[in-house]
Amino acid sequence: MTVNTTISLIPAEEVVQEWMSSMVPPMDLFVADEHLVTQLGAQVSVLIIPKAEFDTHPSYRDVRVANAYTYWTIDREVPYVLHAPPGWIETLPPEVRRELLAYQVTVVRGLVFPATDMEIDSLATSIVTVDDVPYLILHQSAFQVMPDEIRRQLTFEYAKAWDEWMASSIPDTCPDHVRCLANTFPVTSGSNCLAATLFAVTGEEWIASQWVHPGTFLQTLGQAGYMRIESELTERGDVLTFVDDAGRIQHATYCIGAGLFFNKNGQTMFNPWKLIHEDELFESWGSYGCHTYRKQQ
Repeated sequence: MTVNTTISLIPAEEVVQEWMSSMVPPMDLFVADEHLVTQLGAQVSVLIIPKAEFDTHPSYRDVRVANAYTYWTIDREVPYVLHAPPGWIETLPPEVRRELLAYQVTVVRGLVFPATDMEIDSLATSIVTVDDVPYLILHQSAFQVMPDEIRRQLTFEYAKAWDEWMASSIPDTCPDHVRCLANTFPVTSGSNCLAATLFAVTGEEWIASQWVHPGTFLQTLGQAGYMRIESELTERGDVLTFVDDAGRIQHATYCIGAGLFFNKNGQTMFNPWKLIHEDELFESWGSYGCHTYRKQQ
């Protein structure tokens, strides 16, 4: 019998390489207000997209792009998004460029990093100081000209900010198909907690990499023979969902027994599939209502 312990997770080198190749999406997006759009003048080589149109435009709904720029953190009052070709930001007059870069910081666009130790000439046009703090506003051309060691360090530090890279060790009783993914990292964005849970339920590994919505989750869970039960005790094979006051699923996880759960927090490639103890699970999600689903015999 394996004694359960807490372990540190370290991504494999091939995973880190995949992260580095895809962390910055191929399209450069900058948010802007009316003043900045006016500052661009008549010679515009970007698409100026009203935010309301951007929010429903299929080209920008890709989960990899959304995760990179963390759409959900950007100030909702932002009126425009600029879709720019690579290197465009470096062609702007210095004052306009500084204003635009500073705006990315103040409205909390993703891919913005403190740049205290980045005195690199090739990055100078991508760094701006806001409230006495230097920030790097990352985009394709800036990422490409970074020295390899800086690019790797930045990727690793960014990845670690998304999740706690600690997990429970894998017990002998862990189902074999779950063991294959437990305490590992994805190489692409999109996989969420609902997909991870359905993978554990079905044994279909391809499902683990999907971005599953609640309706699909519940339909597939029911098709697999699961029904909601009234129980405060969990058994091996049970599924727990955590729901808000409106009944919307905010999280789901799969019990492998002995108080351990196969779990994924978040939909980024930096959120590992990992085994966690129920204490950690309820510390993170216990403020929501909890529903238990069990496979019917």
